[in-house]
Amino acid sequence: MRFLVVDDMANMRKTLRGMLKMLGYDHVTDADDGDTALSRLKQGQHDFVIADWNMPRMPGVELLREIRDEPMLRDIHFIMITAEVDDSQIVRAAEEDVDGYIIKPFVADVLGRKINSVLEKKANPSQVEIFLKVGYAYMENGMLKEAMREFDHARELSPKSARIPLAMAQIYEAMGDHRKAEELFNASVTNNPRFIKGYHTLADFQLRRGNDSAAMAALQTATSLSPNNPSRQVEFGKLLVKAGRMEEADHAFKSALKVSSKNADMHTAIGEAYLAAGHDDKAAEAFRGSLTITEDINVYNRLGIALRRKKRFKEAIQEYRKALAVAPNDEVLYYNIGRALLDDQQREAAIIAFRKALQIDPEFKECREILKQMEIML
Repeated sequence: MRFLVVDDMANMRKTLRGMLKMLGYDHVTDADDGDTALSRLKQGQHDFVIADWNMPRMPGVELLREIRDEPMLRDIHFIMITAEVDDSQIVRAAEEDVDGYIIKPFVADVLGRKINSVLEKKANPSQVEIFLKVGYAYMENGMLKEAMREFDHARELSPKSARIPLAMAQIYEAMGDHRKAEELFNASVTNNPRFIKGYHTLADFQLRRGNDSAAMAALQTATSLSPNNPSRQVEFGKLLVKAGRMEEADHAFKSALKVSSKNADMHTAIGEAYLAAGHDDKAAEAFRGSLTITEDINVYNRLGIALRRKKRFKEAIQEYRKALAVAPNDEVLYYNIGRALLDDQQREAAIIAFRKALQIDPEFKECREILKQMEIML
């Protein structure tokens, strides 16, 4: 067994390595955060991950989600460690298909029993689990009829299962039978009204069908069952913004950031939702939140758009110039500076910025056209 221990605290990594050695496991490597762990998992072979929940760059639960979403990694055993006894955390970890959960502090015997429990369960799956696993393997390879056959066998053994109709619904959708797919998606959450994945998958299906109201209802149920899933809170918030329910959207976004405040992409997604709805001040705040975590040229550009819409041209120019410190040869930044200067009635400075953009990229058609018009007017 090849273990990967993931914790941002060096002394905890050392303790876990020592415990595993006591238990007879010699092949142990470690990582200081979830992002490092994910990179190592993709580079080499590991059988088992033991990860702390609270880490600064990528929390353990986000690492778990990434692993379960990656076909080459999803069968890795995963034990989550946390210092808190929190029902909402346990629900979130279970939702992401964690194999085991340990509360700090613990001793080597507790860890050993948990590892053995995980291995025993994986080594002796039920017949239903086997049918489901084979069915999903067929489905991932486009063999839909063969996958449906496996899921039918599973349903015969477990007719009240929530996971089986969910799997079958995905096949019917792939085959273009949306009526049957919707029927089975609904059957999944009827069989288990607390099946969070069922509600989330139903919401995704409704979004693909353009039925925002039904998607919002499904996401609302899912977020009430598992409020600590930040990605879902953001998706729910986007729909609320689109529906004009701004107070509820603000609450959803705040809930997401409370759990995942160090996720720059999440701040950016919230900013994009506000920007699309014309809430430019809120968009600017979200984009700035993203930039405090990591500097990204695209986010600087989006922040500039939000500020220019509010006629805060000097602030927009200031942000673009910050971006130039990161990417001094980005023609789009110079073009956007030119647009902001033009909006601020600084025509000569705008021309200089546009010329700089064309110097970097002589084929920048939009920039060339606006500069030509300005020079004619002069």
